[in-house]
Amino acid sequence: MRFENVNDLLKPGYFKVESGVIDFDDGFKTVCALTRMPGCRAKMVAWWFGWLGGTDQYKIWHPRDHLFSDWENRQPGSYIGASHLVHEYLGGDDGPVYKLRINFRSPEEFFDAEAYAAFDGVAVCARTGSLDAPINHGRTIHCVRNTDFGCEMRSRFFLGDIESRDASIVIPSERLSELRGQRVTDELARRLHRHAGEEMGYLAEFLPVLYRQVTGDARF
Repeated sequence: MRFENVNDLLKPGYFKVESGVIDFDDGFKTVCALTRMPGCRAKMVAWWFGWLGGTDQYKIWHPRDHLFSDWENRQPGSYIGASHLVHEYLGGDDGPVYKLRINFRSPEEFFDAEAYAAFDGVAVCARTGSLDAPINHGRTIHCVRNTDFGCEMRSRFFLGDIESRDASIVIPSERLSELRGQRVTDELARRLHRHAGEEMGYLAEFLPVLYRQVTGDARF
């Protein structure tokens, strides 16, 4: 799927590709990951992103790949509007360290507001870019829907939607294509797919217990 079809994530059922990489002729890629989370609920995932703090907590999420964590413009217990500043490997320490700025946005900015209000779950949405340059290169959505067994996370990384973080700068289309070719590579997509499956697998294992220990909320 492409970002233009994002509201389909709010519908029941599954897509033809729920785990893998979809390549498009214009250089865009969509990385898909599916994580089933028994005993967990969508509210716990939303809480996790609001609770997640510095490097020590970040390493719980992925002990090998996660290296550094900090935040900008964050209010206590919230993540929407804040930027998560991270250093991490993607899919193993045999590759480069990726330095990313993940700016969390309101779901209503990505989805139809009425459709999202009717959705039994939560979508964690972000504009993802580089820490080394003032450029965003994609959108991320972790769409978490409640199920009988707990919840399931359907992650989508829409790579190639490049923009300057300076709203006064418009990047010419030819330069956008050049940047897309440089930044949206097969290796990045492959590594991101592996990393997403691993980190969300870790989260599925520890989140139900951590959530109840910290919040005292034992309701399913």
